[in-house]
Amino acid sequence: MTARARLLAFGGALLVAAAASVASQGSRAAQPLDPAALHKSALVFAGHEHITNRVYTEGVNPWEPVRVGIWDYARARQGGVKVVVENIWAEPAFQPYNMMTKQVIRLLETFYQILDQHRDKMELARSMDDVRRIAAANKMAVILGLEAGWDLDGDLQVLRFLHRMGLRLSQFTTYTETSSYADGGSGPAVWNGINDRGREIVREMNRLGIVIDVAHASEATQLAVIEASDAPVTDSHRGLRHFVNSQGTMSDKTLKALASKGGVIGLHSSGAQISPTYATWLRGKTMPGNRQLPKLQFERPRDDYAAYSRALDAQVKERWLERYEKPWTEQVPNEAPGPTLDEWVEQVDYAINLVGEDHVAMGFDQSRGGGYFRDFDATNYPEITAALVRKGYSEARIRKILGGNWVRLFDTVQAVAGRAP
Repeated sequence: MTARARLLAFGGALLVAAAASVASQGSRAAQPLDPAALHKSALVFAGHEHITNRVYTEGVNPWEPVRVGIWDYARARQGGVKVVVENIWAEPAFQPYNMMTKQVIRLLETFYQILDQHRDKMELARSMDDVRRIAAANKMAVILGLEAGWDLDGDLQVLRFLHRMGLRLSQFTTYTETSSYADGGSGPAVWNGINDRGREIVREMNRLGIVIDVAHASEATQLAVIEASDAPVTDSHRGLRHFVNSQGTMSDKTLKALASKGGVIGLHSSGAQISPTYATWLRGKTMPGNRQLPKLQFERPRDDYAAYSRALDAQVKERWLERYEKPWTEQVPNEAPGPTLDEWVEQVDYAINLVGEDHVAMGFDQSRGGGYFRDFDATNYPEITAALVRKGYSEARIRKILGGNWVRLFDTVQAVAGRAP
């Protein structure tokens, strides 16, 4: 064989080898994701839940599957959840006249009792370093959040105390009441969003490293808070107005503003927020457990001796127990159309196409159950991962949606706090 022939043969061999290598790499790249393995290894965040309220009112054990309802720590752990943002919530009946602060404190004590009783299975996380450490120890990392705020005055000393007790996320205002510093979601528009007091509260939450949650605020309030905050904010449980046009869903304009500051939306699992067919079916219906409490009078006689408070407690408990008197699977009629996991993934995909994959997470709000994914409870989180795999998303994108975006949000908020004077 001539030298030229040998050179050509050698070159051909190199081309064949290179082609084989490329084919091999392509084969490896084409290997489908294993949803079960991916879910097991991911840091799965349940971005918005409320089990503490059920412990306080019903006396349930959150580490045993509850008889009524679809979410508890026991089933979430079985479903591969490693981190929970647990939101204690002073119901609307407690919000006026500073009853809210009293109820928040009672629920906070309940939360700590749960921690004390189950330290072998869970720990309070005050930072993402805590989250990583707790998850590595095979325990549930629980981040303390607050729905509806701490009081309608926005007292900064109360906020600082709650931060000292571990609070790391709080809604800025309540849905039903306009406060002294911000317009509520359905309250009167007094401040065109927020006033100077509201901006002071934003600055203090940034300084403390508390994630600001604009859920349930009016759109004007959401936009004003996003603009005023040096740190990214969240709407922890919300559907998209593109799919369901209601006051309770987020517009494209607000979602773009949220994402432009690095924020994250926790996409809801309620049919009323994510499913056009369910929302249409629900229109005009009153679901069981939604009976309104009669209005109590706030003019207290001098000789009240706590009678008002006792009556309020009794009525709130009565309504709560009515809501849980039988499983939600029985309360939501079989003919109710969904919602489905695929409808939730459609929301995810729309948000990603609009603002990018760094701004979408899970905020299911399932603790109270009813009208959420059909045939789904907290053991079924792996089905979320499987649905995202079916959508064709990359492993990196799925990990962000399952929890990575929540981690980045909390890390960034705490980094901003570290730079505060």
